[in-house]
Amino acid sequence: MSTEFVKKLSEVKAFIAEGGNASQWFARAYASWYWVTDFWEVNLNGYEHLDATNRELFTEMLNLRKLDGWADSALYEVALFAVERWNLLPPGRDGA
Repeated sequence: MSTEFVKKLSEVKAFIAEGGNASQWFARAYASWYWVTDFWEVNLNGYEHLDATNRELFTEMLNLRKLDGWADSALYEVALFAVERWNLLPPGRDGA
């Protein structure tokens, strides 16, 4: 994995871990982006509620797979972290 990829992915994970509505929205967007699904029904209007730094981070997230040395296993770990941190489980997996 490249240093740039690791740094940007670490920033994404740190924001997801931060807490608050923006972090929760970002976690849902990341999970939807990673698994290429609309299960989490991410409303892109949430982008407008991010501050300038996190809007830039969102754009960087969308380009993680374009960085040299990117690793799907690392992206997957952050996707799992997002799902667990914000309890974003698919139907039938949350005990409901």
